[in-house]
Amino acid sequence: MSRFTYRKVDRNRFTKVYPYVRFPPRIAFQFDEFPGDSAVEAGKVTFTDSDSEIYTFVGTYSTAPSVIVSTVDSSASNNTNVSITITSISTTSATITSSSPFTGQVHIHVAAV
Repeated sequence: MSRFTYRKVDRNRFTKVYPYVRFPPRIAFQFDEFPGDSAVEAGKVTFTDSDSEIYTFVGTYSTAPSVIVSTVDSSASNNTNVSITITSISTTSATITSSSPFTGQVHIHVAAV
């Protein structure tokens, strides 16, 4: 399993400003390039009164990637009341099912590290 490498960077030290009082540091994490064949992608799957949909990955993966899903309701109440599960993951797609048919979107995040 590969890891991300990063370093801490103070954003207030990038610009050359010399005030009387030094600004407090604003720490940000700056990532180096992803090691190996690491890839990250995000997408949306629209459910229209259905309980199962298939999301096809944009990138190509040599092994099954990690997938995270969350729901967003299309109605004004923004209350889905469904459970989303991933029933199968392959190197090219993921099958997403819900506990009952609903209309809305599922946000999906795919990461292979």
